Amino acid sequence: MRNKLDTFTDFANSLYPHESDFLLSQQQFSKSDNLTILNLVNYNTKNPLNLIPYNQQINKRTYSYLKTWIVEVLNKHDVDLFYDWLISIERNVMNDSIVPEEEKYLLDQTNHLGPTFYYFIRFYQVLQHYRDYLMVRNRIRYYSQISAYLEKYKEPFEKSILLNNDLNSAAERVVSKLASTDEEFNRFEELFKTIYFDTNLDGYTRYRAAVRLTIFYYTNREFDKLRSIYDNLDIALKTNIFYSKRVLANYYANRAMMHSKLNELDLAEKFGYLSIRQKNNDYLFYLVNHSAVLLKCGKHQDALGLMTSSIPELKNTSSYYCKIGFVSFYIRTLLANNQLEKSVSYATTFFEGYKKEIFEYRWHLFFSAYLLALLRNEKYSRIISLSRRYKLVNKEKEHAGKAIYLPVILWYTTISEYMEGEISLEKFKDIIISSARTLINHRYKSLKINELLSDLAFNAPDIIKSIKEELNIN
Repeated sequence: MRNKLDTFTDFANSLYPHESDFLLSQQQFSKSDNLTILNLVNYNTKNPLNLIPYNQQINKRTYSYLKTWIVEVLNKHDVDLFYDWLISIERNVMNDSIVPEEEKYLLDQTNHLGPTFYYFIRFYQVLQHYRDYLMVRNRIRYYSQISAYLEKYKEPFEKSILLNNDLNSAAERVVSKLASTDEEFNRFEELFKTIYFDTNLDGYTRYRAAVRLTIFYYTNREFDKLRSIYDNLDIALKTNIFYSKRVLANYYANRAMMHSKLNELDLAEKFGYLSIRQKNNDYLFYLVNHSAVLLKCGKHQDALGLMTSSIPELKNTSSYYCKIGFVSFYIRTLLANNQLEKSVSYATTFFEGYKKEIFEYRWHLFFSAYLLALLRNEKYSRIISLSRRYKLVNKEKEHAGKAIYLPVILWYTTISEYMEGEISLEKFKDIIISSARTLINHRYKSLKINELLSDLAFNAPDIIKSIKEELNIN
C-alpha cells in the first residue's frame, strides 16, 4: 500500500543532483519546512542507494507546494522548453498568426536575453523574422524596439554564426579522421577550448564546443585532458547556463565514459546510473555505455537484466549505429553471464540480418564481440573463416598508428590459427608480443591490452601467462 508521500518521493527521486543544487541556489523560503524538505531532496538525489524517507509529520500541502515550485523553477530555466516556445512563435510569425499575448512576451524577452543566453542565435533569428513582420504592417513602436535589439547584438550574433561554422568544419575533420597532422589537431583543440571557455558566448555554441572536445579527446585517447573540461562543466551545470534535462543526461553519460576509460569505476557507475535516470532519444546509447561499466565492475547480472529489459526499445530504434552498439555489448553481457551458446546464436542471427549495416557503421565493434563469443565457444575455424572472408585483419591494420587502434581482430584470429594448428607456438607468441609492445606504454591502451590478454587466457592460460611475464604485465 502506497503511503501519502509516495507521489512526491517518486517525483523527487527523478531529479538530477545538479537540478537540486540549482534549486537550492534559487530558493528564498521563509518557511523552514520547505528548506528542510529541499535539503533532503538534494541529499537523496546524490545518494540513491541510501535514501532517507521524507517526514510524514510535515503537512502534505507543503510537499504539494514544493513540488509545484520545483517544476515552475526548472521549467522557467529549461533552455529546451524555451526553444520549443521559440519555434512555435517563429511558426506563428511566419504564417501571420501571432497573437498579442505572444508578441508582448516576445518583446519582454528582449529585456532579459542577451548574447550569453543558450539559444541566443535562434532568438536573434526569430526576431529578424518578427521585424520583417512588423515592418510590412508599419508598426513603428514595436519595430523600433526590435531593431534596436538586433543592432545592439549584431556583432555577437555574427561572431557566434562564424564560430559555429568553424566548429562544424573542424568536427567533420576530427570525426571523419581527415585531420592529418599534429599541427592541425592542436589547432582544433585550441579552437574548441577557446570557444568553450569564452563566457561571453551563447550557451549553445559553448556546449557544442564541449561536445567536440569530448569527441576530440576520445579520438586521441587523452582522457586526462577531458577531465578539466568536465570539472568546469560540473560547476556550470549547477546554474542555468546550460540547463535542460537533455544536456544533463548527456553530461552524465559522457562523464561515465570518461571515468570508465580512466578505470575510475565507482565514478563511472555513479554517472552511468544518472544518465539513464530518465528516458530520452539517446537512452539506448547511454544504457549501452552504462552496461559496459557494469561489466567492468563485475556486476554481470545487473548488466544483463538492464539490457534484456531494454530489448523492446532496441527493436523500435531506427539508428543502426545504436542498434549495432547495443547488440555488441549484449553479446559481451551474455558471455559475462556464461550464456555462451546464446551469445553465438544471437550474434550470428544479427550478423546474417544486418551484414551490410554492420560493415557500414560499426564493423570493428561488432566483430570484436562476435569473434570473442566464437572464441569462448572454441569455434576457431569459424573465426578464421570470417576473418579471411571479410579481410578483417587487413581492415583493422588500416588503423595501425592511430589513437583508436587495438589489435583485437588480429589477436582473436591468431590464437584461432594456433589452436587449429595453422601456425606454430613461436609464431603465435611473436605476433602477440610484437604487436603489444608498441602499445603498452600508453596508459589507456596498456589497460586494454591487459584486457585482451585476459580474453585469450580463457583458451590458452599457460601461454598467455608466459606472454604477460615477457611483457612485464601483471
